[in-house]
Amino acid sequence: MQRPDNRVEYDIWYSSNNDLVLDFIQDFQDIDKKLGDRVLMSPHFVYWECMNCGDDFINVNCFAGGRYCATDHGNKLSG
Repeated sequence: MQRPDNRVEYDIWYSSNNDLVLDFIQDFQDIDKKLGDRVLMSPHFVYWECMNCGDDFINVNCFAGGRYCATDHGNKLSG
């Protein structure tokens, strides 16, 4: 399918708790550079807010006192 600007656009959604995705992004950067202006990648960072998490969990997995967490403690997709 052709795009009006002849550029492929793609999104990558990830969280800091997924080491495989972070490795992929680092490895893929060389390919992305070779593609140049023919592609546009938009990164999206997934996070969750910890509503009822303990301090130990928040200290390891979150920023801003539990407002931005890398792990979904309640296994609910939100954020």
